[in-house]
Amino acid sequence: MDRARLRHLLARESAEAEARNPRSQAAYARADHLFGRVPMTWMNKSAGAFPRYLATARGARVTDVDGHEYVDFCLGDTGAMTGHSPTAVTAAVQHRFAELGGATAMLPTEDAEWVGAELTRRFGPTRWSFSLTATDANRWAIRLARAVTGRPKILVNSYCYHGSVESP
Repeated sequence: MDRARLRHLLARESAEAEARNPRSQAAYARADHLFGRVPMTWMNKSAGAFPRYLATARGARVTDVDGHEYVDFCLGDTGAMTGHSPTAVTAAVQHRFAELGGATAMLPTEDAEWVGAELTRRFGPTRWSFSLTATDANRWAIRLARAVTGRPKILVNSYCYHGSVESP
């Protein structure tokens, strides 16, 4: 393996990426109020010197601020499993925010029971609990595991992508 050639190719590709993405690079440079210059530090684990910044997302496609369109194979890490901004979801969110209000009122809605019933219909388990983040889901799963087993200790993979876990 010719390591000098690999270094040359990497430098060439890096320079090309910087030249093709000036708006993303500028947005990253301006992000002085974000730890690591990104909303979530894992976003720095992208190829190149800076991440690409999102402009739009529809269906399975995203477009960055430099105008490059990509097929999104992650789909918001299942948050957009049916695509970005599907019409039915957009309408439901618009209805909640604009007409009903209370998107974060910290109270249950009748819609939650409907979702629970639909999950039961599709997947079988009869009881469901919702979380907004992987970290929240981890906390809930740990509480349940401790309650069911009576054991205070758990095994955790350190620096796992799907949420974090703090020591008790």
